[in-house]
Amino acid sequence: SAPATTPVATTVDLPKARPTASATATGNNTTPVLQRQQQAGGDALAQVQSLWNSGSHDAAMDLMQQSIAAAERGAKAGTAAAPGGNAVLVPLVREMARMQLAEARYSAVWEMLTRLEPLLGNQADLWAIRANAAQRLGRHPDSVRAYMMALQSRPDEQRWLLGTAVSLAALGQTSSAAEMTDKARAVGPVSKDVLAYLRQAGVPLRD
Repeated sequence: SAPATTPVATTVDLPKARPTASATATGNNTTPVLQRQQQAGGDALAQVQSLWNSGSHDAAMDLMQQSIAAAERGAKAGTAAAPGGNAVLVPLVREMARMQLAEARYSAVWEMLTRLEPLLGNQADLWAIRANAAQRLGRHPDSVRAYMMALQSRPDEQRWLLGTAVSLAALGQTSSAAEMTDKARAVGPVSKDVLAYLRQAGVPLRD
């Protein structure tokens, strides 16, 4: 099987922008509630990032966990739901995932994104992060599934194509891994180190 650590950068650079109020509520009654929740989420993000940047990583993650729990309760109450995912929860989850990945807390990333999936909508970058966490945990079937979900929205994202290839190779599906690698190479040049890694894993790549 493929080594747990791969040379493939399969996640995305997560945005650090504060969320802005958007017209995601279904009626006038809920709009003020949504705006208040988004403002609170934005304030929490700013405070968390300040703590993180000052080196207080544990405090930042604790505060983010509290903010996510509050947003999750609001989402389940139906006060801030949106077709593209919960408008308050999604930015908080993105930032939490970024911090957890930086601390190599892959199990925490996987658990959070799996648990909150019904509230997150079809966010391609969050599917890719989930795939990356699964891959690092050796959960290659889950990794392939999550990468394929991400690629539905962005089929030419090279890092995700290569990430899929790595997990397919780990599962012994070398022909499918070669197909994904060819798609990645059609997008642009691929690192020689990555190609060598895939060949070592038994993927039949053309020169």
